Amino acid sequence: MARTQIGVFFGGQSPEHEVSVITGLQAAAALSTQGNSVVPVYVSKAGRWYVGDQLKDIKAFGDVPKLLSQCAEITLAPGPGRSLALIPRHRGRFKTNREIVLDVAFLAFHGSSGENGSVQGLCETMTVPYTGSGVAASALGMNKVLSKKACLFVGVPVVDWVEVSESSFRNKEEAELTRIETSLGFPAIVKPISLGSSIGIARVENRAELDAAIEEALRYDAHVLVEKCVPNLREINASVLGDGVDSRVSVLEEPLGTEGVLSFKDKYMNDSSGGKTSSSKSMGEGMASLGRVIPAPVTEDEAVLIREMALKVFAALDCSGVVRIDFLMDAITGEVWFNEINTIPGSLSFYLWEPTGVPFDSLVQTLVDLAIHRFEERTRRVRSYDVNLLAERSAKGLKGSKS
Repeated sequence: MARTQIGVFFGGQSPEHEVSVITGLQAAAALSTQGNSVVPVYVSKAGRWYVGDQLKDIKAFGDVPKLLSQCAEITLAPGPGRSLALIPRHRGRFKTNREIVLDVAFLAFHGSSGENGSVQGLCETMTVPYTGSGVAASALGMNKVLSKKACLFVGVPVVDWVEVSESSFRNKEEAELTRIETSLGFPAIVKPISLGSSIGIARVENRAELDAAIEEALRYDAHVLVEKCVPNLREINASVLGDGVDSRVSVLEEPLGTEGVLSFKDKYMNDSSGGKTSSSKSMGEGMASLGRVIPAPVTEDEAVLIREMALKVFAALDCSGVVRIDFLMDAITGEVWFNEINTIPGSLSFYLWEPTGVPFDSLVQTLVDLAIHRFEERTRRVRSYDVNLLAERSAKGLKGSKS
């Protein structure tokens, strides 16, 4: 039986580029242990696509120009049957001269076009199975305001918020600051609407800090979310694995931040574990290196509530694959609110599944199996209508309007 050829896609034009490289290489290494043929596909910060065995070595990314000079730049095209073809742009002496045909696209992007539905749409256009959530779920998950609205629709509570657009802030800055201050008060949390990994996030205590934080967040996004700060804050996270028919929740975790709100530095540049983490040393980078307590020290009732909310969110957004859903908790009252969802979580949240008996290599293989199953289900649907209007005798009378 032929081995499944899986392309692991990572990198991309995103502030979370390096985080994606870590996740991608973790996934590629784990998939290789499952008998798959794995092809690393790297998207540079300039938006160029590359393949090459050198991409499997994370140390090589210390000198990206040198690395890319040893790789082959490619374009994408529909392959034979239900596959994706990687076609070399330049057939040089030291680069691959052959097309590479992929059976499955394993998406390990974080943020921007790799996680917001754009690449997912590309995969659907190319008719190739891909891991993770679909176009709509990815788009909803990336947009913090839309995901909050979806949660409210199914009865999952969220903290009060105000949305600010760059155009409104530029045209009436003082009025917008007053609107936020009146609606939410201080302290408050400011974050870009469509970014993850805590990039551009800030806690503000007064109007001047609010102004500065919005300016900073607008560097990353044209829309900014300002949220009421939760008192006695605890963050409790859960991962959900599955699809619309069969989904399950991982153990819960409590990340340990250094400043009340987890920063990018807390998540990816903190060498100390600070809590019980995964025992998989080879995978101990990225989100797996964050200080955390697993399982989260919550009561049984609180754990049941959070798991139920996680499944509701997963279903409301029509997610698939593995996601991580972050919740906020008031440590005194026990109230819980949905914070945000990561449809392609850092390190694929493997550290939340290992305690349940799902090792990382099994997790990534499950994601591939789910991708293939979803693709097969989708291809059973009617995709076209067997009639050629232009060949009909009545074509002369056809009008351009759909009505």
